[in-house]
Amino acid sequence: MLIFSGRARRAVTLCFALLAAASAGAAQAEWPERPIKLIVPYVAGSGPDVVLRPIAEALGRELGQPVVVDNRGGAGGIVGTQLLATSAPDGYTIGFGNLVTLAINKSMYPKLPYDPQRSLSPVSLAISNALVLIARNDLPANNVQELIAYARKNPGKVSVGSLGVGSSAHLAGEMLKSETGTSMLHVPYKSGQQAVVDIAGGQLDVMIDNVAGVLPFIRSGQVKVLGATSAARVPVLPDVPTVDESGLKGFDVVSWGGIVAPAGTPRPIIDKLNAAVAKALRDPAVLQLNATLSVDATPSTPEEFSSLIATEIPRWGAMVKRSGASAD
Repeated sequence: MLIFSGRARRAVTLCFALLAAASAGAAQAEWPERPIKLIVPYVAGSGPDVVLRPIAEALGRELGQPVVVDNRGGAGGIVGTQLLATSAPDGYTIGFGNLVTLAINKSMYPKLPYDPQRSLSPVSLAISNALVLIARNDLPANNVQELIAYARKNPGKVSVGSLGVGSSAHLAGEMLKSETGTSMLHVPYKSGQQAVVDIAGGQLDVMIDNVAGVLPFIRSGQVKVLGATSAARVPVLPDVPTVDESGLKGFDVVSWGGIVAPAGTPRPIIDKLNAAVAKALRDPAVLQLNATLSVDATPSTPEEFSSLIATEIPRWGAMVKRSGASAD
């Protein structure tokens, strides 16, 4: 048995610590060595899913490993985001976080099972896009003002669909009701796509959703569009006025989203992911789809993304309180 003096033991311990650190650094430098899972907290075919898939493919090409989309929809994005937050912080499980999961849910759900700022590490903002107000074709309203008038004449009878309680569509709908003094019935769905199908079939009156998820239905004439929620008109729907233009001054709801990782993911991996996201967003296939769906590519640093989240949480918290929206 070897017996070391106190000084020798400290030297041996330091040596092992340095070797361990070097080994960990080498492992991070070699990352990724296997496929990466990208959790999208919405169902396949939803707006976020449609936009994320080409980004995931481009990201995989940049990283040299497949990036596989894992759809985990449910509870306003909570199911998938909680799964991401509790995953190993090794860079092999990343996810999509957006306005809902990273900002609105904080105010909508007092017992939210994850903390948007503590449970996750922002990697990069990726996209932003406007929402549009659509309606069934036989609804006797062809613009925002006509919808308001119809709702006032028929209190509680106009059904408003959304992608679940606490979604940006739900909150935008609540704001619309609050600012117009109308009473409309909120009908939450498990997916925005199901709601759009019901509008096309005449079972649902109206809904607010992102352009990516409803544009095919608008172009095919299955539904009609009454207005856009952004401050500026949507480029792919230039003839559609904004809600602000339609008389509700200051009405501005734009969705955004980006790539996040579990808290504790090593900074070298975050930086490598960040650089890869920026390149992926310039991929021709991504740019083409974004232009088609009127989605803006918005890469950022991790710090800029973190700052956006910190700003949006209180902003949307105030909107939740003002609108009276509730997850109960």
